Amino acid sequence: MSPARSRRTPVPHRRSRADIVRAAAVAGGIVIVTALLIWLMRPGPPGTRGTGGLMNRQPRSSAVVIVALLVGGGVTLLVLRSRRARGREKVVLPIALGVVLVAAIGAGFAWPGGLLRHDVAPPKPIPTPSTQPPSITAATGASSTTGATGASSTTGAPGATGAPATTTPTPSVATTTGP
Repeated sequence: MSPARSRRTPVPHRRSRADIVRAAAVAGGIVIVTALLIWLMRPGPPGTRGTGGLMNRQPRSSAVVIVALLVGGGVTLLVLRSRRARGREKVVLPIALGVVLVAAIGAGFAWPGGLLRHDVAPPKPIPTPSTQPPSITAATGASSTTGATGASSTTGAPGATGAPATTTPTPSVATTTGP
């Protein structure tokens, strides 16, 4: 014989506000870290050095920072799970992370050849002078300009020899009104 069923319906588990805030913070952190890594690791143009994201320009310092973060995460897990540090995490954890930071800085100073790579962005290409003469875009050009004292028009057709255009001033009429 099977046991009697309970007549009570189960109550669904409700999440606390702290759980919801923690989940939202973790989700936001994942999005921010992903966007930051995409921006830092963006590649530069092929065949050029000194362009692209910071991880592309400074791979040595990026490696030291990444290793320091991974070691810091591992130390944090060890300290929080350790029975010896139980109850003293607020003292032991900052000391352990400080040791990791000092070790990362020491690794940066001791890196053979220097930690930073001083790449210079490639120079912009120098335009090569063209061997063909400049082409004439229009056989005749017409423009009109007006000044503060009157109007003048400029018309002219440059010839085959490149003669300058002629300018013909237009007389201005001044009107005065008064008593």
